[in-house]
Amino acid sequence: MAKYTKLMLLIAVLAVVLIIACSDRGTNSAEDVTLTTGGISSQNHVFFDELILQIRNDFQLIQMAVYIPRVSFPRHYGGTFKRVPLLVLLPPQGTDRYFFFNHGLKSLADELISSGEIEPMVIACISNDRTFGGYFYAGNSFAAGFYDDLVGDALVEYLNAAYPITLNDPSKRGIGGIGMGAYGAFRAALMQDSVVFTSVSGSDGPLDFDGGPGRGAGLIDLMDTVLLTEQTHLNANNFNHAFDSSSTCPVSRMFIGGALAFTPHDTMLDYDTIIRERTPNLGDYYVSIIIDDQTRGLPSYIITDSVTLIDSIIMEDANNFDFHLPFSFTEKPYAPIWDIWLENNLESLLAASNGLDNADIWIGTSPQARYGFHNQTMSWYETLEADAGVETPVLRTYTGYEGNPAEDNEFLYELLREMLIFHSQSFYPEGSGD
Repeated sequence: MAKYTKLMLLIAVLAVVLIIACSDRGTNSAEDVTLTTGGISSQNHVFFDELILQIRNDFQLIQMAVYIPRVSFPRHYGGTFKRVPLLVLLPPQGTDRYFFFNHGLKSLADELISSGEIEPMVIACISNDRTFGGYFYAGNSFAAGFYDDLVGDALVEYLNAAYPITLNDPSKRGIGGIGMGAYGAFRAALMQDSVVFTSVSGSDGPLDFDGGPGRGAGLIDLMDTVLLTEQTHLNANNFNHAFDSSSTCPVSRMFIGGALAFTPHDTMLDYDTIIRERTPNLGDYYVSIIIDDQTRGLPSYIITDSVTLIDSIIMEDANNFDFHLPFSFTEKPYAPIWDIWLENNLESLLAASNGLDNADIWIGTSPQARYGFHNQTMSWYETLEADAGVETPVLRTYTGYEGNPAEDNEFLYELLREMLIFHSQSFYPEGSGD
């Protein structure tokens, strides 16, 4: 009886998937259902432990949009309920769960599965928070969220449970990203205690904070952009108190997100009393958190240096999560804080991890990419190429053409094609017998 109930529940869920799949989301327009047409499942999931006090995320939610291949539908809906690999895709800064679908992911996956160029797979796309929590898909603090735990075991465990069609096998699991999502993908592979992802892909993002020989100075090159272009109202007297975090300042927002992930002012809070109350008959929990404010301000809990402390964007009524930028009003790196950022540079994480050993890696880059991300990407590629424990990544260099340069995501559809083929070949290498 229990098995029958579970099957009926799954059929009901996938019926909803089919309804959602026929809605119009950008390039994801309604299509006739065929044997190769997959569906899109929209999911919100509460990651309570990982996002307990994340800024402006009172419900600890991660929003996801998940592509399900037709072959994994129950037979009632034309599938065979086949278990398939899992690919997680992380979008760029400030975008939502539909970013990849709005660039043609669904139609592309349908086409490639239909033609046999890729094997069927579940593709889970998550949001890059529109505020600042999770901007680098990184962090071990309440301000940004505990993303190092989330974008790894916690996320995979949830997806395997919510979608039992996914193969719970690291060799059938990959992660990829664009822009800031590329940093998040590599970080996720490097930060896990055990192997979670065995294929990683990424294209043009903040992949080497301090650059490399002949490759520019990484994020240092962007520090003057913040002060000379986006924050022209600042002066030496108001630098710490009038920092503009609006969406018209994308480079500033990148640094704010990184600061909350890497150098939040308040690095810990104690919450030793958690009250959980069950709602009668509904089975839901209302959760109350009692913060022990007596521990706030202790030297072991804060960064005491105040030179680059920004204290007026995240106000006290929003848990007082202030942060330290890695540069001062001089437009130069401020060593005590910048050094903490460099501890989170992929090159530093690689030195302390074997998370990319034996992993298949694909890197895409364009010399026309914004923010000097091409130089950072090439520097990261050269670091991996020189590492004896890492297989040489597949490198895809591309440019646009006159009147349509490859500055942002103009050619993402073609990059996605190559990324999906790469991950499929990693899941099922030729001659593997899988």
